[in-house]
Amino acid sequence: MKAQKAIAGILAGLFAAGTLKGAGSIHSAAEETDTVAISVSSTVAAADGTFSAVVYLDELPDTGLCAMDFAVAYDSSFLTVNDVELLYDTGADDAEAAANPDLAGTVFRYEDTDGEIRVRWATALMDSYYWLREERAFFVLHGIVNGDVAKGERSELRLGPASRETTEGSGVINTTIIAGYVDADGNSYNCNTTLTNGYVFTMLDETGATMYGDLDMNGERTLADVILQNRVIAEEVELCAAAYANADCELDGCLSMADVTLMLRYLKGEIEGLVLGSAESSKTGGQT
Repeated sequence: MKAQKAIAGILAGLFAAGTLKGAGSIHSAAEETDTVAISVSSTVAAADGTFSAVVYLDELPDTGLCAMDFAVAYDSSFLTVNDVELLYDTGADDAEAAANPDLAGTVFRYEDTDGEIRVRWATALMDSYYWLREERAFFVLHGIVNGDVAKGERSELRLGPASRETTEGSGVINTTIIAGYVDADGNSYNCNTTLTNGYVFTMLDETGATMYGDLDMNGERTLADVILQNRVIAEEVELCAAAYANADCELDGCLSMADVTLMLRYLKGEIEGLVLGSAESSKTGGQT
């Protein structure tokens, strides 16, 4: 119970710090970092609809983090999240449980509100050895795309604050992401965050493509995709399987300058479809 109260106190202090201007403006010790980066990978659902999307941590402070609290929002009409699997084990859970068996399994928790996965990682251990210190994969969302979703569709996995009440019954919704730590004097520091959202795609066809021409897997076709096409042809970069399938605008099984030409014509508005074949000059048909 004492450790649980300590965790609650740490989170309360970090939420209070987060309502101010950010870690660097509260205590000078937080000048080691102003920002923690959180990102979600984009992923393509398998033929049976199952998918896994990984949440990563980057740019962590030298101190490490003893608490994180944020959410991943999703469209429940598009997908269902079946499980949230922690990938980053610092040993905090075992250490907490050794000190008090009632605390087993309390460091990492999540709540699925049918549209938002609210995640909390927090420890009352003051030894930073047990904190989040490495820039790596944090956890993975396992789920399935709902059966009535059309082929070639996508849905965003959006990072943000957990939209719960700040205190039970207050009616005030939280607007703070926690990525913080506590120093030896008990001062709380909450870092700013940069967020990179991800997408869950469904395959357009048996090639594994999600949208022909979308090499950077952001759900759009732009000049950046044409640049990637050229770099792949020049063997400067490699693509994942879905992105490579997307690059083959001619749908002939290989990537060439003909695919680049089709993309440029598409961006100029000369053609609409990117699965062109013998109908490449047509303004109708194909995926738009």
